[in-house]
Amino acid sequence: MPKINIKKLFENPKKIVVTAHRGWSGRFPENTRIAFEKAIELGVDMLEFDLRGTRDGVPVILHDPIIDRTSNGTGSPGEYTLKQLKQFNFSHYVGGCSDNKPHLEQPLYTDCPILTFEEFLELVPESVGLNIQVYQADDILLPEIIRLYEKFDVWDRGFLTMSTYADARAVKKINPELEVNILEGQKDLTPATLPGYREFPATFIQPFHGCVTAELCQGFKTYGLLPNMFFSNTEADNRR
Repeated sequence: MPKINIKKLFENPKKIVVTAHRGWSGRFPENTRIAFEKAIELGVDMLEFDLRGTRDGVPVILHDPIIDRTSNGTGSPGEYTLKQLKQFNFSHYVGGCSDNKPHLEQPLYTDCPILTFEEFLELVPESVGLNIQVYQADDILLPEIIRLYEKFDVWDRGFLTMSTYADARAVKKINPELEVNILEGQKDLTPATLPGYREFPATFIQPFHGCVTAELCQGFKTYGLLPNMFFSNTEADNRR
């Protein structure tokens, strides 16, 4: 399949862009190889996932600040080297991010190690878009994330989702051409707050579903912003 251009994808008013949040996390262990493979097989447009760092500065795919919920290990990923972190099994939780399912005493799969950002980029075809949420923007990890972003030519098919404007500025300082999506203020968006995102500059914006109105959507058009709504899981919300 051809390489995806997510700007063109989001600009199509007749297209609903389907994102697999942490891969197909409702049925498979989140942010793992199998969750991403199954989502790709399903035909999703985009994959959303989260990056944190190991003790030796390797970007790995993990949402939580600790590994306790999803693995048979404990503590922060930053306490371990990649080699040490790879010893844990990350199939101890299944059920989606908001289901509050219990930690599984036994892993769902016998072999389910943490995935590095580089391994992920080697796995995912260029026909799938990427929403890359960066939880650590320090001076060691962020340059490595951007190096891999550039190495695998993610330019047209992905963006970095940063928690704050400060983190987004750190990205632009390294490479001003990278697309960023800024989460700061996402639950309090109004038409009046949109110029700040456009002036940053940012193209993508991720509004929280509770604040989305017809007026806000018109504001996205006015300021040339491409909204990636977080989130819509029901038929009623999809239609709204």
